[in-house]
Amino acid sequence: MRPAPIALLLLLIGLTAAHAAQPEADYIAARDAAIARIARIEAKNRDADASKINQQALAALETRLRSIIGGLSVKPYPASGKIAYYTLSKNEVGSGGLDALRFSTEDGAQQVCVTTDGLLARWMRQPANWRPKSSQTPTVEAALANPEFYTAAVGVDAALTKTADLPIEKPAGARLAHALLGGWAQDVGPNPDQELVVAVLKDDKLYIAQEKAQTFRPIPACEAVWTEAQRKSEETYKKYTDGGSRDQKLMAAYDAIQGGADKAYHACYAERLSRADFFPALVKAAQAVADRFGSQ
Repeated sequence: MRPAPIALLLLLIGLTAAHAAQPEADYIAARDAAIARIARIEAKNRDADASKINQQALAALETRLRSIIGGLSVKPYPASGKIAYYTLSKNEVGSGGLDALRFSTEDGAQQVCVTTDGLLARWMRQPANWRPKSSQTPTVEAALANPEFYTAAVGVDAALTKTADLPIEKPAGARLAHALLGGWAQDVGPNPDQELVVAVLKDDKLYIAQEKAQTFRPIPACEAVWTEAQRKSEETYKKYTDGGSRDQKLMAAYDAIQGGADKAYHACYAERLSRADFFPALVKAAQAVADRFGSQ
């Protein structure tokens, strides 16, 4: 008996999905084997230089990723990408990121990381400190709204602090799109180097684009919030150092002032941004980034 058309269609879809999943499974197996090999070398000798093995493994993994993810036909990015993370050693900064290809302009000013639904799902199931304390894996929609996701997924040596969300529309054919204004830093407080971070989920791929927010401007009222907090924190730190007392309670108070000031500054900016005269230009720029992937 010949299969009914619907049954045949479901069978073909299942076979296609299985065929697509195998190269991803092979990639993950090769990646994990390389990570384990480097870990064994470092465990035997803390001063061992595994850089040659690391580079060879990264090159092989990059080849696998290119066959899985493919190229990119979106300007201004190059057609061919490079593996998104820089090391397979868990002891080094730059490991553990999203299994993706990074397409970066020559000057590095504009870049996009691209991965597949399958690789994204595998990566998100891993225990990680960016995830909310829950036994359930976050939805992709929740992840894209979380700045800590981007720190873990595509960050290198700094954390992304969200300044504000930017309301954009999904580009043609996209399932999800999210944009935010934020800065990469290792410290708290105002960051003049603000970027547009735009994520688009389309077909079977996730695109995470980053570039400088050209129309970003400080908001004076929010800068004043931070300036006043800095004055108070400096007074507290002076008390901490004066006389060599090094009172840990004063240091804790200093940290609390800094942390509270950072939250207050970003809350102020997020609340006032939509009324700023440069806000429409920021949204327009973020929308333009998202729309690049509508035709991909």
